Parts: sequence; structure tokens; C-alpha cells
Amino acid sequence: MDVATVTLAIATMALIIVLGAAVAFRFPITDNTKQLFMSIIINIAVPAIILNGIFNTEISEQIMHQAVTIFIFSVIFHSGAVFFAFLLGRIFRFSSPWAKKLAILSAFGNTGFIGIPLSFTIFGPTGGLLASVFNAGLDLMIFSLGIFMLQSHGRFDFRQLKALFNAPLMALVAGGLFAFSGLDAPVIFQDLTEMLSSLSAPLSMLYIGFLLPPFFKKGQTFVFPGLWFPLSMRLLVIPVISITIIAFMPMDDFLKQLFIILVPLPTFTLATVLFSRYTEQEDESVMTIIYSTMLCLATIPIIAVYANFLS
Repeated sequence: MDVATVTLAIATMALIIVLGAAVAFRFPITDNTKQLFMSIIINIAVPAIILNGIFNTEISEQIMHQAVTIFIFSVIFHSGAVFFAFLLGRIFRFSSPWAKKLAILSAFGNTGFIGIPLSFTIFGPTGGLLASVFNAGLDLMIFSLGIFMLQSHGRFDFRQLKALFNAPLMALVAGGLFAFSGLDAPVIFQDLTEMLSSLSAPLSMLYIGFLLPPFFKKGQTFVFPGLWFPLSMRLLVIPVISITIIAFMPMDDFLKQLFIILVPLPTFTLATVLFSRYTEQEDESVMTIIYSTMLCLATIPIIAVYANFLS
């Protein structure tokens, strides 16, 4: 893993976040504006990264094996991280309902907004494609195990899984079927997806920057009791343990490097939506997302250095 490349990519994204925050301080950013940005990112930019990766990657047996491996790893990693964080939360004497919420904030990372664009920036189209497969496993865990733990009565409803049918997943499925057909995409579609895929990283970072000024203008306390737990778990404890295990596994070196980027990401953005719907701790989720996003700009390079030390 080239730590300098990772650090440069993170530093560039940090500057874009600052620009977004500066714009939000100068001009009021409405909920409609933020919703528009999110819609463009989720429904246009991220699917473009996925399709661009498929159009520009030879879908060989090796790529298929990597895709299956990273999906299985994603499911195991996220489910294991949830239970580990929950058990540790109970050891630290958090109440069971609060420990479940903190476990969700600790275990699920922001693959869609940060992981896929960052993987695309560092590893190219193949990196963006495999990161989207990792994100598919994350989505499965969020809308099944995650919602199950957030609900007060712990009842699972299969209708919750309809949220899995989103634009990135549909792009992954459609692109996979196209790849199996053996056809070559028309040049205009290749150029279109390549152009649109470049929107994802800057728009995602601008969106995060938009969240900062309104949050600090509320005049409320900037922390909540227990904030240290999801921040330390999401950014340091879980990544260090996971990467230590991965380093000694018989796995493709490219996948190991990809995991180094995908494992220590900040808390997933959808936490605000889920917490507002199933709990009364929406502000806590917003705080965790903002602080973990700002801190990850420093912790991801640190995790990359640690991974290099193990290799």
C-alpha cells in the first residue's frame, strides 16, 4: 500500500470538504439542496463508477473470484463488527438498547459516499467496481441486521429489504449481466460513465462539507455521553483488529490493499435516516458521522502505515 497516494487522496478530499463548508457558511444550504446532491451521488455518480468499472475491466475468472470473496468478507466483517461492538458496549456498562445503537454506529462504514469514490481514485475502475460489491454486502447487513437491532421490539420485517433495491445495486446487477453477455459497451456509454464517475468523490465531499455549518450553528452541545465509543471503534479498534487478521490470511494482495481503504471508513451517512425513523437519537448519529468523517482524514493514513508494517 502506497501511503503517500492514500494520504494525497485523503488530503484532496479534505480540501473539498473545507470548500463545501465555506460555501455553506456563505450561502444557506437548504434541505432540498442537500437532497439534490444526495440523489445525484446515489442515483447517477455511484452507478456510473460501477458501470465504468465493468466496462473497463476484463471480467475474468480472477475478477469473479475477487468479487465473491469481497462480498462474503463484507457480510462476515459487518455482522462480526456489530456483535463485537455490542458485546464490548455491554462490558463498558452501556444499557442494552444504547449498546445496540452504538454498535450500529461503530460497525457500518460510509462505503457508498467515501469508500467507492476513494477506491476508484486510488485503484481505478476495478477498485471502484469491487468496492461497490463490498458496499452491496454492507447494504444487506444495514437493512436486515441493522434495522433489526434498532427496532425497539426486535421484530424483523422482510419489507425492510425493499431498501436494498437501490440504484447502485441495480447498476451492479445490470452491469454484471451485461458483462456475462460478452458484449462490448458502445464507446459513447464508456465515455459517459467515465465522465460521470468523476463526479462522485467531489460531490460526496461537498455534501459532507454542507453538513458542518448548520450543525455548529445549532448552539447545542457538540458531544454526547459515549461518543468516544463509536469513534474509537469505527476508526481504530475494528480496523486494527480486522487488518491484523487479514494480513495473515491467504488472500490476493490487491484485495488486502482494498480492504485497508474500506475497513476504516467513517460512520455511514444513512445512520441519520435510520436513527430518525427507529430511534430518538438522530442528533447523536449526526454527531458521530461528522466527527468520524473529520477524524478519518487522519486515521486512514495511520491505518495504512500500520498495514504496511504488517506486510
